[in-house]
Amino acid sequence: MKTNKQRQEKHPMEDKDSWKLYLAQQQFPRSEEEESDTTEGHSSQHVRRLRHKENRLSPAEQLEAEKEQEFWSDEHKKEHKANKKRIKKLRRHEKMLNEMYANTAVDISTVHGFMIDAGSTGSRMHIYEWEPRVLRDADDIQAAVSGEKLSFPGTRSRWTDRLRPGLSSFGDVPDDQLQGAIGEYLQPLLDFARTVLHSKQEHFKNFPIFLRATAGMRTLQPNDRLRIMQAVRSLFTNSTYCPFAFVDEQARVLSGEEEAIFDWTGVNFLMGNLLDQSRGAGTVSNPKLTHGALDLGGGSTQIGFYEQNEDIMSNLFKLQIGQAKHWNVYAHSFLYYGMNEAIQRFESRLAAGKSSEERLIQGIYNPCLPGGTKTDIRTDIHLDHGMETWKYESKFPSGNAFYQATLINDNATADFDLCMGLTKDLLHLEKNDWCDFAHQGDCSLAGIYQPDLPRQENGNFGEFLAFSNYYHVWQFLSLPDTASLAQLYNATSFACSLNHDNLVSFAAGSNIDENELDSYCFRSTYVFQLLHNGYGFGMNDTIRAVRVIDGHKVGWALGAMLYEINSMPWKYVTAKEFGDFSIGSIGNDVAWGAVVCITLTVLGLFTALVMTFVLRERRNRRRYDYELVKDVQT
Repeated sequence: MKTNKQRQEKHPMEDKDSWKLYLAQQQFPRSEEEESDTTEGHSSQHVRRLRHKENRLSPAEQLEAEKEQEFWSDEHKKEHKANKKRIKKLRRHEKMLNEMYANTAVDISTVHGFMIDAGSTGSRMHIYEWEPRVLRDADDIQAAVSGEKLSFPGTRSRWTDRLRPGLSSFGDVPDDQLQGAIGEYLQPLLDFARTVLHSKQEHFKNFPIFLRATAGMRTLQPNDRLRIMQAVRSLFTNSTYCPFAFVDEQARVLSGEEEAIFDWTGVNFLMGNLLDQSRGAGTVSNPKLTHGALDLGGGSTQIGFYEQNEDIMSNLFKLQIGQAKHWNVYAHSFLYYGMNEAIQRFESRLAAGKSSEERLIQGIYNPCLPGGTKTDIRTDIHLDHGMETWKYESKFPSGNAFYQATLINDNATADFDLCMGLTKDLLHLEKNDWCDFAHQGDCSLAGIYQPDLPRQENGNFGEFLAFSNYYHVWQFLSLPDTASLAQLYNATSFACSLNHDNLVSFAAGSNIDENELDSYCFRSTYVFQLLHNGYGFGMNDTIRAVRVIDGHKVGWALGAMLYEINSMPWKYVTAKEFGDFSIGSIGNDVAWGAVVCITLTVLGLFTALVMTFVLRERRNRRRYDYELVKDVQT
């Protein structure tokens, strides 16, 4: 039995409204019989919110109260199992680190940097390398100043490590526990980086580390988002915890537009048509070839493409790689339109506004479920005139905004047509009325402006590359890498005609989590609606789904690192000094100096170069050829 002192401590996973409700209830004494009802083995916080007014609940409300108690009991069990799994994973991780420590081969001449992709479902560490940013002679100086000389990140097949859950899951952790919890969470990623580059340990202080958080953190309350990022910055500033070069700006939440532009940057870099067309000064005009980027994460979805007419009325992002040319790119991100958030919004739209009787005893029909299946949900999303909202008026046994429902499909199969219609509602095309008026119909979804999609027949556009959850849907449906929307539609129609057992057979070998399998009719219809009625792809338009290009994982992290590297200062090294040059001599310049300082020697050489250039006949500019660091398969 909990002591009075223990009852004054809020459970880390308990929401604030429940805690306030509990404190209010403490003003009224409970009988010994009520006190003894506390479920053995579970903290009183998990059940106390259900005590008030139990004698006034209807059978359906009582069922919901019991389900709420079961939820917290399950959370307790999940936490216990997760701790066991975490210990096993740490052991496997330690074994993997020992193997990498013994077998890691690293180029002694390269500089390194780290990008932590803090996504909605997990965090991933990427290790990159590039040639030192040094200028050795007048030609180098001219190339750097004119935007001809660029750096690029390379990586290797085993230079990535990942952990779960997402950083945003720490939003409910109390202040006094937050930094310790996040420190324990991120430690394996830092250990991984230390291990891979252990032979360069003396240079760690010169290797910059970045943490960029995405949609999961963007969905948090501003105060929780700030608390988490402050904890990360405090940890990374501590050289004992993080030996790498760090300043506060290197850990922050990306804007949606940044995520979209870095998606586009990474795709075009890997396809080999970004750097050559970026070199020089001014703005890119009439590029020979570009590709579009489509990213469907857990919390948000992004689209980015070069608009060939260069007329972008809104959502324009001017991208510049170092001192090179500017790119005018259309880039937009839709928060809460990622796959996981779309599923939650969809399920909430089915259940919101229904009584406990309808939600839990009768059950709510979900036409996207396979025939003969059901699923239980718990959500805090409500509806107001057809629009999702956090506001609510009803009172729920949870003591806050959360309510529960059972979604069912007693039919033989999913209802493909009805499922298609309901997923289309998630796009909120009704919000396009003003956009259609203001932008003459150049709109995508949710009232957002979008110019016409580039077409392959124009000659200088390649294709749209889709990744993340797009790729998973393509794999589930067994579509070819490049498929038309008509192929996507037909494959989705077939998948939605299967019951659960047939789905298991259909998905065999696709590495789909069986716990998520019943959601793939919805996932597939949502992808189709997003591409067709959202972005405006025609039925004959093709999209290429990818996960890896030339050994490099496709995503925004590579594009972000390319941008950051070329924002670094150059360092001038004379020919004599270059013979004795080592990566350690770069010093804190690699730690992203706030101001690019060219020495008097560099300025003098550059001035002499310019005068010589003016007086002599024009000559062809020197070209610099680069190639990616090749992947090492081990």
